[in-house]
Amino acid sequence: MEIDQLFGLPAHPLLVHLPVIVVPVAALLAVVFAFRPAWLDRFGWGLVVLSGVGALGAILAAGSGEALEENVKRTSALEDHIEMGDVAQTVAIIFFFVVLAVVVLRYFARKKTETAGVWAMISSKAGAIVIAAALVLSASGAMYTIVQAGHQGAKATWETKR
Repeated sequence: MEIDQLFGLPAHPLLVHLPVIVVPVAALLAVVFAFRPAWLDRFGWGLVVLSGVGALGAILAAGSGEALEENVKRTSALEDHIEMGDVAQTVAIIFFFVVLAVVVLRYFARKKTETAGVWAMISSKAGAIVIAAALVLSASGAMYTIVQAGHQGAKATWETKR
């Protein structure tokens, strides 16, 4: 999905702000919710939406970057940024699906009246630890890759200005 321009300006510098802001906010909330399961149950669907917007923003940023890369000077920093951007996009999407899976599983576990089986395991202390680990790991990966891609993009921009 390539987007060349928005409002007469190159789209990439405008669209990158969406994942750069939304993904870390969603990641921080996911880490907090990992340690506050009651908050995850109460606000989990909002986290799904927020992480989905972040993943969509990463997709749009990557697409607009592909349209822009043909018009800028190729440097090693730009090559690194392109690679890191692809990784950040993938990890943001994975983060969204982890959040979605966790919220859906916890939702159904609360609705089931069975005291045994997979639903009981999800509702147990061990299930809470597994869910917390999945949230923290995917959130950490998403935040790290987004920050690294953004940092490398800033370096690439400043290198071309010299």
